[in-house]
This record gives sequence, structure tokens and C-alpha cells, in this order.
Amino acid sequence: MSSDLFSHVWGPMNPEIIFYLPTPPELPTHWQAYHPDSITQLITLNGNHWRKIVTIMAKICCLEHDMNANKGISWKQIRDQLFNEPYDQKTDKPINTPSHLHCQLCIVKPNVNQSEEVVFRPESWHILCGKEVQQRMGITEPRLYTSLDAKQKIRHQHTVLLTPYLDYRQYSNALIELTRQHIATEKCYSINRK
Repeated sequence: MSSDLFSHVWGPMNPEIIFYLPTPPELPTHWQAYHPDSITQLITLNGNHWRKIVTIMAKICCLEHDMNANKGISWKQIRDQLFNEPYDQKTDKPINTPSHLHCQLCIVKPNVNQSEEVVFRPESWHILCGKEVQQRMGITEPRLYTSLDAKQKIRHQHTVLLTPYLDYRQYSNALIELTRQHIATEKCYSINRK
């Protein structure tokens, strides 16, 4: 996928899941996505809107059986390290966080002239958040995607999911759980097929 499509990309180079959003947050001076305090800095500067976005991302990435156990400690730990590499770059040892998909966030540029269909890598899950992003990425026929829910708020095709924008008014906890279950089921299925 062309880097010309994105104004910002944060997270590991080989993510298991990629979220696509239309608008970047304000960034603190000298902000680095992999810094241990990066999410706290992002929320402090951008407020509740971005706290909701990274919280929903963390909940979707959480692979724990019950993400709300212990007052949500699992997804909160994941949220705080959302864009970090899965391994400590100094020691090359795994970072001690709950089981989760390693995620990347891409901000899709406006007015992208999509003359060709975007090809999504099958090694990653691709979450296209909201109609604006879907249009920017060249998705003109969402009806060609299979619906996961009765109200057709989430649609999928292979590892691409068309979802509402990451806001609780549009993306409820029930839809978050439906997304998590779909990814977990498909992830297990693809592992068992190999």
C-alpha cells in the first residue's frame, strides 16, 4: 500500500491490526509514538475525543478472554502502550502487556485521488473507521462486504472491516465485542488451517 495515502503512521512496522482514521490528533512538540508516555501525552493535549479513540482501539486489540476483568486492567495496559513495538528494542525481549494484537494507526490523507483499488495485505487486519476513510480508501460499494450485525454497522471482506468511526455514540461496547470476537475467531481459524 502506498505511503502517499497517509499523512501519519504510528506503531510497529509489521502490525497485526491497522486502524485507519481521517484526522490526526494535535501532537506535542517532539512527540514520539513509541515513548512510554505517548498515549498520556496525546490524551492530555487532545482531551476526551482521543481518549475514546485509543480506548476503543485498545479494546479491539485485546485478546484476553474477558477484557473487562479486574476493572478493565487488560485493555488499559494495552492502551497505554498502544503504538509500541512488541519487543523492547534494547533487550529484544517481549514487552510485558496482556495478550493483544500489535497495532498501527494510519491517518488517511483527504482528497486522495484513488484511481486504483487499494490492496490490503492479508497478514494484517484492516479497520477502516467511518465512511469518510472508506471513501478515501476507494471503498465505493460497502454492500459488497458481508455484514457482521443485523444493523449492518460492521461489514467485512477477508481481513478488511468497515466500521463506524471510533466514538461510543457510533461504536458501542456491543459492536466492540462483536469486532473482537470476529477477529479472534478468524485468527484462530487461520492459525489452525496452517
